[in-house]
Amino acid sequence: MPPAPDGGNGAAHHAPSLSLVVPTYNESTRLADGLDRLRAAAREGALDLGATELVIVDDGSTDDTLAIARGLATQFPVARVVALPRNEGKGAAVRRGLLTARGTKVVFADADMAIDPTLLPSMLDALDRAHVAVGSRAVRGHVDYGTRLRTGAGRAFNLAVRGLGGVRLADTQCGFKGFRLGAARLLAQLLTTPGYAFDVELLWLADRLDLDVEVVPVTWLDVPGSSVRVARDSLEMLRDVLAARRRAHLVAAATIDGDVPAPAPEGTVVVRGGRTTMLCGSVEQLAELRRATGDGRAPRLLTLDDLAGLRPLELEPAAGSQP
Repeated sequence: MPPAPDGGNGAAHHAPSLSLVVPTYNESTRLADGLDRLRAAAREGALDLGATELVIVDDGSTDDTLAIARGLATQFPVARVVALPRNEGKGAAVRRGLLTARGTKVVFADADMAIDPTLLPSMLDALDRAHVAVGSRAVRGHVDYGTRLRTGAGRAFNLAVRGLGGVRLADTQCGFKGFRLGAARLLAQLLTTPGYAFDVELLWLADRLDLDVEVVPVTWLDVPGSSVRVARDSLEMLRDVLAARRRAHLVAAATIDGDVPAPAPEGTVVVRGGRTTMLCGSVEQLAELRRATGDGRAPRLLTLDDLAGLRPLELEPAAGSQP
């Protein structure tokens, strides 16, 4: 079972319009400043904190990040902290956040808020038109990382990703991406990469499912203290990209006859394609739901090809599946 959310102010009785997912790992010196930037953006009118759910996912930090996150969460109207029991990687933390989110739109952002959070309205506007919105720091097709070595490594990585990962974007690694809630849940269920290359896999999955993707230009600050080292980590990320392409991408599904059962398990999504309507989640969740409704049919596993064959897909969060 996934770790339970803790800390914060709890959840509102109605779904927020935005869930902001913030993955953290040993961010004790940067998280408070990042959330200060978020509050400043709210004061400028970029977001309504009362209609925003803040979801901080701690990825098994070994410093006091978790305690700091719990304290900071109490300063927001709607906020929760999800604590992973061990360090699994940024992709695993974002995945858990996407599955936990309740907002009709979901954005994940780095703990330092290096991407200017006043740009959130542009991200949300894009999600009115597309399933996925991707922040891009690229200028004239490239991202400047501040030094010749980091910029060169970043460009080499992007070129390799375009060739090996099947993603045609100039900036795949920007830590600022948004999703409609249904798309967030389905992509998270399919995601297999726990480390930094998860962004590439998410974008590749969106492309395979023919989801609409819109690029949103963003500005950023190179905040000191990041655990990412572009030159050092690029080779490992490329290995992860190749591994993700070879893995089986499976999602558990239960065919729905009639109305969608409510309340549905947390993180589940209704997938409609052609004449098929399914509820997708984990095998355990769907088996439990089948037992509760007296339906003896076992959930089945769908491949990425199965889902792609249902295009165009209609995705929506299952009713009552918010925590």
